[in-house]
Amino acid sequence: MYETVYKPIDETFYSVLEDLAARRKYCRVQYFTDIHEFITARAVVNGIVAEAGEEYLTLATGEKIRLDRLYSVDENFAPGFENYHEFSCDC
Repeated sequence: MYETVYKPIDETFYSVLEDLAARRKYCRVQYFTDIHEFITARAVVNGIVAEAGEEYLTLATGEKIRLDRLYSVDENFAPGFENYHEFSCDC
């Protein structure tokens, strides 16, 4: 089963996300769902919100993605995935 306990993300990656949100940048966002599906979305990054002790990246599409499930945002890979490009695709 996929990890359900939220794990805070690296501060450097968090800063990248904050910058993209401040600029309301249109980005390719890749992440894993709660059932470990790999999803690619393209949308404007709205911001970061906290709910019940977990943090989420919010997109203009209305999607909320838990930060510890992110794979990459605007070609910035989440810690742990920097050298792991097997999931990269143009989808």
